[in-house]
Amino acid sequence: MQTRMSAEISPQVYARIVALLYLTVIVAGIIAQMVISGRIVVDGDAAATAANILAQRDLFQLGFTVYLIEMSSQIAQTVVFYILLKPVNRNLALLALTFSLIGCTIKTLSRLFYIAPLLVLGGSQYLSIFNAEQLQALALFLLNVNNLAAGIALPFFGISTFINGFLIFRSMFLPRFLGALSMVGGLGWLTFIYPPLGNQLFSYIVLVALLGSVTQILWLLIKGVNAEQWKRLAVEYA
Repeated sequence: MQTRMSAEISPQVYARIVALLYLTVIVAGIIAQMVISGRIVVDGDAAATAANILAQRDLFQLGFTVYLIEMSSQIAQTVVFYILLKPVNRNLALLALTFSLIGCTIKTLSRLFYIAPLLVLGGSQYLSIFNAEQLQALALFLLNVNNLAAGIALPFFGISTFINGFLIFRSMFLPRFLGALSMVGGLGWLTFIYPPLGNQLFSYIVLVALLGSVTQILWLLIKGVNAEQWKRLAVEYA
């Protein structure tokens, strides 16, 4: 029944929704991580970082909001992508959905460590037992934990991305090269199972992942999917 109801909605609608959500995830991530956090956080300098947070408190809080927009969009994208790909293989699509949602949960919870420095540096009376240097060091420590925790999510996203790429490759309603790019990108994120390796290859991984993501977004927005092939598979799984 659920698949039959899904089939009543044009797969092109799902394709466009996935593309727009994917674009939102990328843009929000760049704004939060590179523009806002990159402007405020000074690597290895707790005093400068603390001063930037206090001087640009509204901007820092905006970064947290953008992070939440990023993760909300990624959760929604994960679910819609599952609907789009489940006619290929429901079990594998569900597995990809599960791994992606686990990654989203980890990454969302990691953002608690991003916003926590506002509490540390907020001048609360119960923190008066610490001196200024200790509070500044703790604030930078929490921001570093935020980055470390977000990195833990990457292998889960890697598994999900690889499985989705395999489903795209097998789908017949999307071109195989999109699936191949997605599988290569997924393997890249899987290197973060051993963070030193992932960090060493990070520039190459991001380049490949960005190429695959932008290509997929443009294809889904402009070309969409082969609707007849998608509906045929959806009916078979109904």
